[in-house]
Amino acid sequence: MEEYLKDTVKGFGERSKRLAIFGPLFQLKSKRKTTAIPFELDWFNLGLLSLLYFFECKLHRQGKKGLQELADFLYELTGNTTGAGKEHYSLIAQTIVETFRDPSGRRHTESIFNWETGEEETYQFTILKTDSFDQETNRQYFTLDEAGLDLIFATKEYFSEFRISIAQLLIRKQLEKGEFASALHEIHEMRIAVQTLRDNIQRLGLEIARNIISEEVHAKYTRTVKAIYERLEREDEEFSELYEFVRETNQKAQIGSRHDADEEARIKIAQVDRELREVHHLHQSLLHDTLVLKNKALEAARQALFSAGVKGFNFDQEIVARVVSSPLPVEAVKALVHPFASLHREAVWPLLAIFFPQRLQKQEQEEVSFAYPEWDTQRQLQLSIQEENFRIIMELVLQVMSGQDSVELKAILPVMPAEILAHRSFCDFWLLLHQRSPVRSLKGEERHVLDKALALLDGDIVEVTETSEILSVGERYALQNMQLRRRRYEDAV
Repeated sequence: MEEYLKDTVKGFGERSKRLAIFGPLFQLKSKRKTTAIPFELDWFNLGLLSLLYFFECKLHRQGKKGLQELADFLYELTGNTTGAGKEHYSLIAQTIVETFRDPSGRRHTESIFNWETGEEETYQFTILKTDSFDQETNRQYFTLDEAGLDLIFATKEYFSEFRISIAQLLIRKQLEKGEFASALHEIHEMRIAVQTLRDNIQRLGLEIARNIISEEVHAKYTRTVKAIYERLEREDEEFSELYEFVRETNQKAQIGSRHDADEEARIKIAQVDRELREVHHLHQSLLHDTLVLKNKALEAARQALFSAGVKGFNFDQEIVARVVSSPLPVEAVKALVHPFASLHREAVWPLLAIFFPQRLQKQEQEEVSFAYPEWDTQRQLQLSIQEENFRIIMELVLQVMSGQDSVELKAILPVMPAEILAHRSFCDFWLLLHQRSPVRSLKGEERHVLDKALALLDGDIVEVTETSEILSVGERYALQNMQLRRRRYEDAV
């Protein structure tokens, strides 16, 4: 079985139990009309309404709710639709309550085969439970049990808009505990949430182009897009903090011992680093898409709305015919024509302007940047990520050299971790070193992606020369064999 398929049965028993609690509700759906209740009723929705009734009573701490109170509620809400009389609703309420809770008090029992453990399990639950009993009126009251609450919560996603933020918190907690496999699985689920959000944004763009027919609808979509953009900005900040935490965890793992268990942990955290970076990049593309939607689609829709109004306006019919066909006072005509008349402007230059105070200033114009701040932040983040990748590669190269003055690329490949060889940064690292050779770390120069890597050389010079041999690096690309030489700066001078 593939490695990623092992999570298929993870938590299978818990998922099956969550589905089992829907059994009594679907059992109601199979009921038919009887002599006592000679009506075709939507038992499924009546059962769901009953559960929601007990849920709202529990929320507002309204106790003492039994069959009579439930029957009154259902009759008031659905009596006009079903055609059933008030006397029938007592039987309807009794049937629903007995379906959710056995009159003898026995629990619902479901046999579930748990494919995660390979054993058959028995799950017992109750939707409703007894609350209290009124001895004077001989009436039993009910309330939702734990399974009933789970069923109600399962019918509505309360935290859909916070799904990505919740996933980020879970990933951080799992990394703190060293549960790298669980964190990786959570990242995969977060990727699906981001992709779903991308589809929703694309669908929203189509709705904007198709449905804006008034200023009210335009204002509604404007608020929706603004809320999505603010949410994405907040999640992007959380992504940056999470990625910084992952980077620190990765550094600590690289510094640790070389045991097999630690090596496996290093591979996992490197994979978490890579997967999280890809999800973050996908999430940042949503920021760009939402910004385009905000600046272009909404403005285009507004212009289309304005153009439709202009095309539908007939000047001869609305203005000329109104003025000519009926006698209007002069003031009324002026008020009618005023919106279409422009202000009078006299294009003259007064001679006395030469005696006005003169302003002395430079003719140099300040350069105006039209770039969005978030793109500068994105470029800085990508530069920092690549800079850190090159530093890790240089550390591994220096470990292979073990104090020697030179080493060939073909001697480095066998000991280099597979996930690093598969990454594009490894190829870019050698190409940049070869292009800038000879090179050394110099403080005060403009920032470069090789700065952290060269800082490990303590001011020494690195020369990279190519040979004729071609090396295969993974399945994606090949590199020409190169020789890296390290010389002290004093010797070179």
